[in-house]
Amino acid sequence: MGFEDAVKAIDAELAEKETRQAALLAKTRDAIRDCAKAIKAIHVGETPSLEALDAKAAEIRGMDKGFEGIAFSFYQEYAEIKCFLALSGHEELPDYNDLKIPPLAWLSGLCDCVGELRRAMQIALMAGDRKQAEHCFKEMEHIYDNVMTLNYTGSIVGGLKSKQDAARGQVERARSELLGAARG
Repeated sequence: MGFEDAVKAIDAELAEKETRQAALLAKTRDAIRDCAKAIKAIHVGETPSLEALDAKAAEIRGMDKGFEGIAFSFYQEYAEIKCFLALSGHEELPDYNDLKIPPLAWLSGLCDCVGELRRAMQIALMAGDRKQAEHCFKEMEHIYDNVMTLNYTGSIVGGLKSKQDAARGQVERARSELLGAARG
């Protein structure tokens, strides 16, 4: 293959890769919006159906080769909604194998789930449902206590350290809110 043909072949390969990247970006943006809608639904007492989201997750898994960084944001949001829905319904927490997502995306989603559990705890406290509020707090602590055992550098775990720190802050504030409600 001559020089010019080699450049043309590379151009065709890069154009195809760019097309796949654009399709994945569009798909993940759409799926992330669906995750946000599902979380909102849970907070207003609805139980969202995640069948369409599960189908999108399967489709994204089939498109992410070479673009794992792009898919990571979706996988993180997907873990957050799936874990939050399970814990809200007093069900077993799905793990990364159940969700078929990378372990670090699952851990990041779990850390974000702590914030949603805090919000659910606050809603339960406002409604006078102390039992549900305590359930949410117990699950927050359980996630935090386990995720905090992972003490690795950012070069290994990426942004997980900041997620762990945020989860710690959420748990500490939630503890104060729960204690304040007990006194109050």
